[in-house]
Amino acid sequence: MKLDIKLEIEPYQGIAGVRFGMSREQVRHALNSGVRAFKKTATDALDTDAFNELGMHVYYKQPDGCEAIELATPANPTFHGKALIGQPFNELCDWFKSIDPQIEIDETGLTSFEFGLGLYAALASQLPNTPIEAVIIFQQGYYDF
Repeated sequence: MKLDIKLEIEPYQGIAGVRFGMSREQVRHALNSGVRAFKKTATDALDTDAFNELGMHVYYKQPDGCEAIELATPANPTFHGKALIGQPFNELCDWFKSIDPQIEIDETGLTSFEFGLGLYAALASQLPNTPIEAVIIFQQGYYDF
């Protein structure tokens, strides 16, 4: 799969032919790209799939279903037609506030539970115009503990 096209985020559904709930095998088949499985943290029960050529990490939950997708360069995810990665955090934050007044903002980005996505910019609280480095999209309940 080549990622020179925009990848439109579908809230609580997925992106680029990858749907939440798909098995690891289905995701790998859909993306048709080199993959490396690794443990994101030592306590993870399941491996994360890294599709580095695509700028995509896919997270799974038991027994084997896709629950979240993290995107970074070279991926070019869009939401409502708007590019996300590389855009100034403060501009996207203002825009998200206009479409989701309930967004949660912290020192490294924001999360929209309305749309099932989060934006990451390591220095967001120190440099508000810092560019977005990564986007995570997730299924319902991903952050429930």
